[in-house]
Amino acid sequence: MRKILAAAAVLSGLATALAVTPAHAAVSKNSGAYSSSFVDGAGALTDDFGEQAGELGNSLCYGCGNSSNTDIVVLWQSILAAEDFLTLSEIDGQFGPGTRDATKAWQRRYGLTADGMVGDATWSKADDRLRWLSSSRVSYAAGYQSGAVTFHRGDPNIAQDSGAYKVAEVYRYDHVKSMGGQRIEFNSLTIL
Repeated sequence: MRKILAAAAVLSGLATALAVTPAHAAVSKNSGAYSSSFVDGAGALTDDFGEQAGELGNSLCYGCGNSSNTDIVVLWQSILAAEDFLTLSEIDGQFGPGTRDATKAWQRRYGLTADGMVGDATWSKADDRLRWLSSSRVSYAAGYQSGAVTFHRGDPNIAQDSGAYKVAEVYRYDHVKSMGGQRIEFNSLTIL
């Protein structure tokens, strides 16, 4: 009887260890998820960010709607930090003067009009830098090898899946900032 109870305890522990965590289950729900309220993508990576300004209804900018306390601003600030235009501690979801100035520097680096607004042209240029890092992760590779942003698109357990994006980490030299949340929302702050 003791052996049966011991075996049952081992199997119970193994089942618990192998169970899907709530966080993992939430990210797997991103597979095939599309909406005009969060960042998503399908097919080629290089058009995933370009549609965001249209779905937002306006550009991200200092003083614009959807530019305060939102995940989409955190996404943009993560790109700026990877490019060495912001520090990791400046990723706060607020599109203030520092983010505006960093955006202008980013736009100059990539040959765009430096207006400090993240609209169609800026998003489209940013998604040109998206690459599959592995079969389940997408990377924004910063210029000049300064850093990167890694994402999950869809379910991280399905190779090159489509659906909602989740920011995983922001890399800058030898520092890493891990992000929470399930999706990159347009109208709320869930990542930080």
